Amino acid sequence: MIEIGRKVSLLYEGRLANGTIFDSSDNHNGNPLVFVVGAGTVIPGLEKAVTGLEPHVKETVVISAKDAYGEYDPELKEVVPRSAFPDAEKLPVGEYIMLNLGNEQRRVKVESVDEQSIVFDFNHELAGEDLTFDIEVTEVYGETGDLVKDEEHASGCTCGCQKLKKQLTE
Repeated sequence: MIEIGRKVSLLYEGRLANGTIFDSSDNHNGNPLVFVVGAGTVIPGLEKAVTGLEPHVKETVVISAKDAYGEYDPELKEVVPRSAFPDAEKLPVGEYIMLNLGNEQRRVKVESVDEQSIVFDFNHELAGEDLTFDIEVTEVYGETGDLVKDEEHASGCTCGCQKLKKQLTE
């Protein structure tokens, strides 16, 4: 049985509620997704879904938006002056672009462009979507490490480890 801290390989196909496939192992040359359960490198609902599974058992799981990419948050839209973008007319309205934000880049949706302003939507493109995954754990590596369980953190830690451990064991 797969526990928090185990490294696993997972074949998967992810679909939206309307049946559209948004990602799969096949999109990555058939290579499985490899991650440590509880490390927070994949969406929380996927970590929770594999916890307790046995290898080579195929499952279909539905992950709610809150356990996937979050609920859609209208507060994550930002209006900026059109003058901040000299070539604003070239921005692809309705499409995603990479936006330089100082020392990081973010993928954002160009919501609209008018004479005075540009509206960017910083929500993940799958925010607000319940997701269905067909999954199969193909490999479980090593001994139970309980990597998250055994971590020691200073008081006031904000990494989310305690919250994730609680979610995965409920």
